[in-house]
Amino acid sequence: MSAVDWDEVKRLAADFQKAQLSSTLQKLSENNCIEIITKLIEANLLDVIFTVDGKEYITPQHLQKEIKDELYSHNGRINLVELAKILNVDHTHVAKIAGDIEKHENGIKIILGQLIDRSYMNKILGEINDKLTLAGYINITELTLHYDLPSEFLQSLIERALGKTVHGRQDQQDPRIIYTEAFIARNKAKLRGALSAITKPTSLSAIHRLCNMPESIFFSLLDNLHATMQLPGVITGKQLNNGMYVPAIYSKSQSEWVDNFYKQNGYIEYDALTRLGIADTKNYIKRHFQHDEMILLDTVAVGQSVIDQVDANVEEIIATNSFADIYPLLPSVFAPEDVETLLKDALKRSKIHFHIFATTAIVSDVFLQELSKSFEEIAATKAKEAVESGKWLQHVAESKIKLSSTNKQIDNNKIDKKDDRRRKAASGKAGGGSQGRETKTKSTKKKYNQGKHYDYDSDDDKQSKSSEKSEFVLFTSDELKKKLSKDDNLTEIEDLVEQLTDYLQPKLNKLALSMAEQLAQSSKTNNLNEIEERLNMIISNIKIFERGIKCIQNKETVISLSKYLMKTLGVDFINDLIKLAAQQNITQCSNNITIETRQKMINELPNDVRDPLFNVNQAIAKGLLDEFLNDVDSAMAACCLVLKKFDKKREKAMVLGHRQALIEQLNTTQDPALGLHLITSILFTATTQCALHMSGRHVSSVLAFLQPHLIQSTATMLSQYHNSVLELLNANDESTKTEAQKLLENGLKQLQEISNNFKDHIKDDKSHK
Repeated sequence: MSAVDWDEVKRLAADFQKAQLSSTLQKLSENNCIEIITKLIEANLLDVIFTVDGKEYITPQHLQKEIKDELYSHNGRINLVELAKILNVDHTHVAKIAGDIEKHENGIKIILGQLIDRSYMNKILGEINDKLTLAGYINITELTLHYDLPSEFLQSLIERALGKTVHGRQDQQDPRIIYTEAFIARNKAKLRGALSAITKPTSLSAIHRLCNMPESIFFSLLDNLHATMQLPGVITGKQLNNGMYVPAIYSKSQSEWVDNFYKQNGYIEYDALTRLGIADTKNYIKRHFQHDEMILLDTVAVGQSVIDQVDANVEEIIATNSFADIYPLLPSVFAPEDVETLLKDALKRSKIHFHIFATTAIVSDVFLQELSKSFEEIAATKAKEAVESGKWLQHVAESKIKLSSTNKQIDNNKIDKKDDRRRKAASGKAGGGSQGRETKTKSTKKKYNQGKHYDYDSDDDKQSKSSEKSEFVLFTSDELKKKLSKDDNLTEIEDLVEQLTDYLQPKLNKLALSMAEQLAQSSKTNNLNEIEERLNMIISNIKIFERGIKCIQNKETVISLSKYLMKTLGVDFINDLIKLAAQQNITQCSNNITIETRQKMINELPNDVRDPLFNVNQAIAKGLLDEFLNDVDSAMAACCLVLKKFDKKREKAMVLGHRQALIEQLNTTQDPALGLHLITSILFTATTQCALHMSGRHVSSVLAFLQPHLIQSTATMLSQYHNSVLELLNANDESTKTEAQKLLENGLKQLQEISNNFKDHIKDDKSHK
């Protein structure tokens, strides 16, 4: 240092001393000091930390020193919140400085807001080692509660100290448990002794409670004993709740009991094995009796001796053509289902067929045939009663309607399928292959398809199945059961009568139906086809006469003729239909049917029959021909009849036949009024080619219609003859009646001549043909 510099220092020191010795008026005030420090802090020339009350400040280096001092004074562990209160510094500054200390100091850690140093860690490790030595094992979870530290921190601390400060080892299954070798050896000896002393199956939970050791150590010791062949038994399950220990001595005595029981009885009961402690009984039997042919039933497993006993009983029953219950002949532990299984196996082995009823009863074929024959006479009686009462007729009619509807549906399906095939064929011909030519695919059948049966239903099969479902019952189950119950030998076996009834009733009912069909075919009174044919003939005649009515232009005459047609043929139709409906539905039928009785009989019929017949009857009563023809189809269907389609090809022949019948009747009659009626009908048929159904009061109207179509002489003659008939009918004097009668009888021959040569009396006019 130069002399000038040293002189400067001396001068400054003198000035400083002078300033110190000066009066107080020249000293800095507290506010000035605060302002100066504030300026220095703002200029980043000074780094200080204020206390919480703001009256003091401290440097970070000094705060770090005070934190270490407090940590030491608190035995190496202090909470940062508590530390901030002690130092009177904000918690954020304390936490920041503590974090810096943790980064630069190896032995200091911040755990859960607490500052801990190495001395404290060594202290708790010593305490943990003492506890481990005393108890034999420790659980880190318990230490966490005791020291209020995270389990991960404690576990990592202990793992680093194992074999050094902490003398123990971790459990392989649960690393949170630490134990000593002496503890393991002591518990292993305790467990081995307990297992050796047990003589019956015991749950692992009971053994665990008896030994009083941690669960993880318990199972590891079990595995160790099993691996070193020191386990005198078998363990099932690896959990305390469902695990079991079965001693070897118990398994041996168990196996000996099973062998002895099977040798004496020829079977093993599952419940007995369960009582012995065997859970999976069927698999145990399969393993234990590998070389024996055992049949595993529902409740027992049987050997060959029991099977031979069942076969012997079956052969005896078949030989004596009788029946017997096998259940009482076998041990009481057998369930009925077990016996049934044995009998089914015996049925497969037997060369002669027999039947199994009531689960355990054997019935020979011969016995069943004799039993069935004993009821054939009753079946014949039932068939006769059904035919005579009309029930058979009703059944046949209903079956016929169902069959008709089924056939219609099948026909429609066939038509639809044909249309589909045509469309597919048409679309197939429009292809562009084979150089634009139409190609045919040859239908081939694979050889392996020949002779095999395919599982599909044909139309006939469907019809037969539907008819079986709606089978008519003549021989009821209740009647058959009542007859069978009279045999005490049958009633001794439970449910045998019921099952014999179920077996025999369909066969006997089928036999009764066959007998009823034979009786019905020989009986003319129940011929439904004749009734259907007669009613269809009436409808055909009504339709033919309807065409004749439509030829007449006079509206009043048309209405009158329609009413007359309904009151005659319509009434015949509805009367026959009502009689049939009453017979089918077993209701009262009157021989003399009037308007009142007809309506009363219709009201007594079921709804599905009553409504269609009511509509037809109303149309007849009102003379509405069109409504009658619209409702007649549903009315016949309600009575199980089918309305046939009107055959127009036969219409001409029927009209000609009707005219010929009128001509023959006219040639034989002697009644002038009837003759006029007949000739009018004949000439109408010849003129219009249509038949007409009319009464005597319609003759004048029809003659008026025929006047333009007849030759003059014939028209005049018929008009005069008509007037003479009216005079005869209206005459009160006997002499006048006699004279008119003679004139009409002479004119009758002319009428007969006209009928035989009707073509000569009709004008050549085809406008009405």
